[in-house]
Amino acid sequence: MVSKRKPKSRERALALFLLASAAAALSQTPQTLPDLQQNAVRSPGNARWASTIGEAAQRAAKEGKFLFVEFDQKGCGHCQRMDLLLYPAFDFEALLIPMVPVKVLLDSAEGKEVARRHGIKETPAILVLSPEGRMVFLMEGFTTAQDFYQHARQDLDIYKAFARRVEGQDIPRLPAREAFDTARELYQRGDSSGALPRLKRAAAAPDATVVLREDARELLAAVELDGGDTASSRQTIQRLIATTKDAKRRERAELFRAQIPLAENKTDEAYALFKKFEKDHPKSVYLPQVRALVARLTAEAPRQ
Repeated sequence: MVSKRKPKSRERALALFLLASAAAALSQTPQTLPDLQQNAVRSPGNARWASTIGEAAQRAAKEGKFLFVEFDQKGCGHCQRMDLLLYPAFDFEALLIPMVPVKVLLDSAEGKEVARRHGIKETPAILVLSPEGRMVFLMEGFTTAQDFYQHARQDLDIYKAFARRVEGQDIPRLPAREAFDTARELYQRGDSSGALPRLKRAAAAPDATVVLREDARELLAAVELDGGDTASSRQTIQRLIATTKDAKRRERAELFRAQIPLAENKTDEAYALFKKFEKDHPKSVYLPQVRALVARLTAEAPRQ
């Protein structure tokens, strides 16, 4: 999972609420008693659930709220168990106040895409995103409601502190280490656009060490590729290959370079680069994955 004022006692707060409600009821005539049906819980968490992730994301951005995504699957017994534990609880209603909730099937089109982006492979799973689309909280599987709320609250607090730090940064003046560390966390949270300028700063900052500059370039190439800028990604990784004196880093960079043509649907170029990698690194720990890719490319487009 990714991640203070002391709350009042719930028992004391509940007692005060009941006393106030009783006093208000006694002061009313039968004709003016509140309609209890109006306050009945009508949905999980008594919230307005969106019907799709797209709708939820639009509402979250417009209202400045977090996006709460619950992943379900047909026949998922643990999903039903989780719902029975979470949905009736007052804690769940309180958690959803600053959120727009939506429930999706993991194997649906939109469910697959969001799950792929955040590495979700099983249900039940709950993902909370910021209005900008950054991952705030992720839980796959489910044990107890107490465990869920503990981690959800903790990760929300951690994210809010991180977001305040990001908003206060003057990127052109950031020290190299701060720029890199912030960029790496933004990338891990799914915010490539926020990571990009910070990685460029880390790679160019005058206080950057050789190792830190190369770390920044290695991650920068991945961020650029993730954003669809294959030309910049190729340029960044080529520069790293040409300048690094770290053999392991060069090996990783050459493997990454072979993957760029795949994003451009240039399978012949990718095939040639993977074969070159096999030849240049006969003892590489990555060879099983490389050979699997070569076999797949050969099967898709047989070569003589």
